[in-house]
Amino acid sequence: MGLGNTERQFGPVARALHWWSALLVIGAIALIETKGWFEKGSDTRALLGLLHMQAGALILLLTVPRIVWRFTQLLPRITPAPPAWQDGLAHLMHFVFYAVLIALPISGVLMKQAHGDSLTLLGLSLPALIAPDASLRENLHELHELLGNAMIALIIAHVAAAVVHHRVQRDDTLTRMLPGKG
Repeated sequence: MGLGNTERQFGPVARALHWWSALLVIGAIALIETKGWFEKGSDTRALLGLLHMQAGALILLLTVPRIVWRFTQLLPRITPAPPAWQDGLAHLMHFVFYAVLIALPISGVLMKQAHGDSLTLLGLSLPALIAPDASLRENLHELHELLGNAMIALIIAHVAAAVVHHRVQRDDTLTRMLPGKG
């Protein structure tokens, strides 16, 4: 069995990139939401923030090859074919997903740097891209939070669409991406 997509099925590389990204995004959201349960300045809160940032770095690192793989591989067709408007909406949704998957971690890094924090992601020290700036930090924080909420909405819409395709339209949209298929 090859690694690439076929006319009917996403290949193991596409599926792995999809599901690892999904797990990391859900994990990053869970970590940042859980962080708020702990007192500011506590070791647990700091650890959850650090793990959130590491998950974000991994998401960014997976997104770049994921986009390259997506646009260099055959896109399996959906059987039976959905209406053209659904196909167009799906392509738009995937474009927005990729944009948010890139913008979220970058905004997080810039937000921390605008706060004056030095960052080590995945064991590598990041150079400061911007100088500390309280006003910019606040704007970046709002952007990061907005993008995070957009990601949650995208996930809900994505899962709902997969369920509708599988249960209502009875097409193979969902089964083309399930882990272990092939």
